[in-house]
Amino acid sequence: MTLLQPRPGASSSAVPADRSAASALSLAVALGIVLGVVDLLLQTTLPYPWADLANSSAGWAVAAFALARVVAPTGTVGAIAGAVLLVVAVEAYYVAAIAVDLASPSSLVAASSMAWVLFGVVAGLGFGLAGVWSRAGDTWSAAAGLGLASAVLVAEAWLRLGTPGTAVLTGTAGLLVLASAVRRPVLLGRAALCAGALVVPCHLAFGVAGFGG
Repeated sequence: MTLLQPRPGASSSAVPADRSAASALSLAVALGIVLGVVDLLLQTTLPYPWADLANSSAGWAVAAFALARVVAPTGTVGAIAGAVLLVVAVEAYYVAAIAVDLASPSSLVAASSMAWVLFGVVAGLGFGLAGVWSRAGDTWSAAAGLGLASAVLVAEAWLRLGTPGTAVLTGTAGLLVLASAVRRPVLLGRAALCAGALVVPCHLAFGVAGFGG
């Protein structure tokens, strides 16, 4: 028996990379279903302010960040996986709501649902890419990725000042993102600077998207 030789110009790592990308996207679909269903469950069973935290828009964005940070082999795959995660989660949320008679079947294609799908695509692409960036050592790219994940939570806490319990929980979650870099002082300092610079843009983006406190 002879060994098959790769065609000229083919990369020996192409198949593993493809499999890694496929695994990341498959995981995004599976976790999207889990995120949507569990979000509805927690939102309807937990007391304030934990129910608000479970249904946090920033928390969903950070879920896309975390998925890409852990499993995505490239920035492109991270961005796509993040978008897939959030889009699937939106529809899974509504399917679960329909199953327990909290929504009608028409909600799957309602204008509000499609708006959430659009937000999911935009946030998933951005935060998925940021998740991959965040692995880049002590670079400014890594700092920007971590800073964005922290800033979006702090920005939502700002929006939630009218409900102090939710604001405290969400803001604390934002600080915990930075705490993941505490053993690397250079990265922590840079990420904190990026987070500070991105809080206001994230806050304004919430406003443009129509989110309130």
